Amino acid sequence: METPIPADPLAGDAFRQACSLPLRLELDAVRRILDSLHPEGHACLDIGFRSVQACKRLRAGGGYWTSAAIDASVRDRLAAALQTDVPMLDPQGELPFEDKQFDVVVVALGSLSGDADADTALIREYHRVLKAPGYLILTVEYAHPVGLAYLLNRQQQVAGTGGRYSEGALFDLLKTGFDWLGYRSFCRFWVQMVWQWTDRRRQDPPDVRRLRWLYLLARVLDAPAFFARGYLITVYGRRKGWRPRRTPTLADGRSMPDAVLRRLGR
Repeated sequence: METPIPADPLAGDAFRQACSLPLRLELDAVRRILDSLHPEGHACLDIGFRSVQACKRLRAGGGYWTSAAIDASVRDRLAAALQTDVPMLDPQGELPFEDKQFDVVVVALGSLSGDADADTALIREYHRVLKAPGYLILTVEYAHPVGLAYLLNRQQQVAGTGGRYSEGALFDLLKTGFDWLGYRSFCRFWVQMVWQWTDRRRQDPPDVRRLRWLYLLARVLDAPAFFARGYLITVYGRRKGWRPRRTPTLADGRSMPDAVLRRLGR
């Protein structure tokens, strides 16, 4: 594991130009949570971040960090820039680390697929490598109940954002192994609209200067809605013992959902 970085080398224009606004907002949310956990001296793991600048931004708050990459090209790029070994995730999401090795695990947007069984397996793997108590910080796309930006984008998701989760579904996903501590939401309507528009133009992306002004205007327009839930949400929880979910059953062995459905079908 590499040594902590005491100063933030990417707090200025270089960082702002290197990362898109939604990614910067994600990192800001993660950093606020990390600051509340006082990560100095902690062993920390970040999973799924593709940007060197993002990994360095996480390290700027202190702690001993390890990055886990999602593919070989990302691994090579991160290893060269961070000057440390960067392991790669197994295709099934298994982590190449021993049990209870980290105090904090930070999981990037796009790491969850939205499939309940597959994502539960990933959450259990994050749980395995965390110490007790340790902290999981996870960013997902929020299943907005009034998702006007989604409707205007014909329900298409921005590439690489993974599955959408409501607050209740996230709580259900985490409750088997973590105590829910809170969340931060961001990327509100106008920022989301610019992000979706940029994603649709992947073959002909706008120039950086124009995109910067569009995001600046979007943030100004979103300011009055600071209290509204954003389209991205970062949640965090504290590790507890793993308690597998059990489906309630009746005395005759039938599950309650099966019994209800059979009764309704009469």
